[in-house]
Amino acid sequence: MIGKLLDYRYQIIKVLATGGFGETYIAKDTKRPGSPVCVVKHLKPASSDSKVFDTARRLFHSEAETLEKLGNHDQIPRLLAYFDENQEFYLVQEFVEGHPLSDELHPNRRWSEARAIAMLQEVLGILKFVHGQGVIHRDIKPDNIIRRSSDGKLVLVDFGAVKQLRVSSGYSAHTQLFTVAGNHSATVAIGTPGYMPTEQGQGKPRPNSDLYSLGIIAIQALTGVAPMDLQEDTYTGEILWQHLVPVSNNFEAVLSKMVRYHFKDRYQSASEALQALQLFAPTSSVPVEYVSHSTSYQALKYSSPESRQKTIAVAPLNPVARSPIEAAPKSTPKSSNGNGPDLLQLSILALLAGGAAAITPTVVKNVQNVVSNFSDKSGVASSQICLAVIKENSNIRSEPSNLSDSVIKTITEDSNFEVTGLRTKRGWVQVKLDPKTSGWVHPEVIKNNELWVDCLRDKGVAVKTEDDEDLITARPVPKAKPKPVVKPSPSSSEDILDKLQGKSTDESEILEQARKKYESGDLQGAIALLKSLTSNAPAVKETTEMITQWQKDWAKADALFKDIDKALAEREWDKVLGYKNDPEKLPDIQYWRDKIEPLFKQATDNLDKQDTTTNPQESNTER
Repeated sequence: MIGKLLDYRYQIIKVLATGGFGETYIAKDTKRPGSPVCVVKHLKPASSDSKVFDTARRLFHSEAETLEKLGNHDQIPRLLAYFDENQEFYLVQEFVEGHPLSDELHPNRRWSEARAIAMLQEVLGILKFVHGQGVIHRDIKPDNIIRRSSDGKLVLVDFGAVKQLRVSSGYSAHTQLFTVAGNHSATVAIGTPGYMPTEQGQGKPRPNSDLYSLGIIAIQALTGVAPMDLQEDTYTGEILWQHLVPVSNNFEAVLSKMVRYHFKDRYQSASEALQALQLFAPTSSVPVEYVSHSTSYQALKYSSPESRQKTIAVAPLNPVARSPIEAAPKSTPKSSNGNGPDLLQLSILALLAGGAAAITPTVVKNVQNVVSNFSDKSGVASSQICLAVIKENSNIRSEPSNLSDSVIKTITEDSNFEVTGLRTKRGWVQVKLDPKTSGWVHPEVIKNNELWVDCLRDKGVAVKTEDDEDLITARPVPKAKPKPVVKPSPSSSEDILDKLQGKSTDESEILEQARKKYESGDLQGAIALLKSLTSNAPAVKETTEMITQWQKDWAKADALFKDIDKALAEREWDKVLGYKNDPEKLPDIQYWRDKIEPLFKQATDNLDKQDTTTNPQESNTER
């Protein structure tokens, strides 16, 4: 194709990507002054059958019409042309110079809150326009948000996965409920695991599905943790991220609402999310750190596809009519007979979603299980062992700690050990010494930290992250020799603090700093400060008691918060408020009080709404 002239105008100069159903090229427009470069998407239908061609053309023209409509926004690439030649389709788009947002996201490197808010405000502004045109993007991810070199603005790209929307006639205009236009059974789930919410994985995307994806990107930026590594609440399905990074209460509330598990609990529009942000963070020109690139985002995006998130297309969870493609064996997908999505439509939509999409006829249970259905696309056998390469002169320990008595094996030369898929919040990785014995390795002595994670993901195994403290063996404090004195009653944290108040000025300052960290939510930082008070034996004893007490109080507060949050998710408003009415059960820690208070308010508001709905006449009388 290099050198070929398309439509008597666009000369191909470089191949950017090659997929199973077509290619993407860089071309120059020979009929414009200076022959500026552009991007050409090329779709080749798998069959020359007239019906196949008509279906492909309809889908292709649908994308072109959408791009024509969306290209009026400054931060969306413009559609320059689209045409077909010899039963093959070509779509020409504006060439955007810049780099993908994924280049600004690094493991364990966190963005500031102001930077994350600025990114959200900018992209939400674009989504407000997109959704206003009756379109859902469906593939919001860092690779599809480009930092434009010319002005540093963010540009939303790759609209091949869009879904046209209309307001359902079955609902009033007030509810503004969106449904997929056309035959429901032809709905195909397209998106990227980790960034794709559950309803989208079921083939039922909504405008706030895009808000969920954008919220996940913000959490990734703030925490430095990849989406697939974030933990979920086993009861509610909510993402647990708040403990990973300190942010303001207002911002935490907005971001948590953007990524709520159920779409009904999220903001219902980009405008609503923008308004919530502007209440405490008005739009401003917050300086953004980024590296300017002279190459195009497309060149960066496709130069190393294995390093980018994969867009996928899957069959929906709950189709209206069961089609043969769902029942067909994985190795022999069949075409639909008209009752459901056929393989051609899946293939075309997969190409339009990015050119390198993977396709499966398997109906997935939920979004988090999508990856396991696509392990074959990378050629990784399900039996392949994922290994961590450990540097020489390193220790494997029985628990994730640096205690000398936890060493169970010392590595004398670089060695490979199978990973289990479990790691801690501090980065310790669990490996197998043999089929029955496992141990822990510090991330600094592992030479291939990213590769073993990628290997597990290719196998469809999600990396599970656990709290370090839960995996460290409780070690009894050495007891002093018995003395003929009356044994005191168990000390509370306040009693122990009182004992420590009489220490030196330096120790008192450290103690105060530890207390502030503890109250603000930094338990580990507070414990680290207390452990530094080791100038004399009594200080060691008392700080050890303090640490133990704090850990107990913290665990108790954490369990209480989860119980209240679960009750709230299950709409048990009275149960939630029952905790509020029993102050003795509430934690005496400022961090947890601040987290629990909004739950009480939400339960009160919901209970008031419920009462108003139940007794409308009484409500009107009161007014």
